[in-house]
Amino acid sequence: MNPRERAGVQCKMTPMTLSRITLAAVALGVAAPALAALSVPATVEELARGSEAVVRGRVVSLASHPSADGRRISTSVEVEATSVWRGTAPARVTVVVPGGTAGRLAQRVAGAPHFTVGEEVVVFLGRIGKAQAYRVTGLAQGKFAVEAQQATPDLSQTSFVGRKAMQAGERRVEAMPVDELERRVRAVQ
Repeated sequence: MNPRERAGVQCKMTPMTLSRITLAAVALGVAAPALAALSVPATVEELARGSEAVVRGRVVSLASHPSADGRRISTSVEVEATSVWRGTAPARVTVVVPGGTAGRLAQRVAGAPHFTVGEEVVVFLGRIGKAQAYRVTGLAQGKFAVEAQQATPDLSQTSFVGRKAMQAGERRVEAMPVDELERRVRAVQ
């Protein structure tokens, strides 16, 4: 007598029950959101060359808002610049990132950078059209959190695919001392 029989529990797995469980598991797997964005790994120097400005500063505010058609949410991030390492930028930069929470709706975009009020950051920026707003170059690869003189990108929601060889002397986007990050950005012609 097995333990279930001793406990008085009946457990019969019919082919129909097994099919329903399998179908439910497949449906849940298909319905599950993607957990990572696919991206080609960039170097710090590539991001700098592709950016109109590179700014070090502190996040002072976040405001999420839906698009006009209500299908997307974006977040405006206000960064108070403490230094501009490349290009020109105003003392307070508005950075628009995909995703956020607006009212009862929330949208998360895999691979998009995330910001927190009070966080010290280095951001690689490209202007959005003729507006006074910017986007982050390279999504999550273009935003570094600065803490204890270490600059660290959050690449936890990014999976990387193929990469040609890097140019000699360039460094892949990864955690590094903030002074090295600054030196690399400023050295780009």
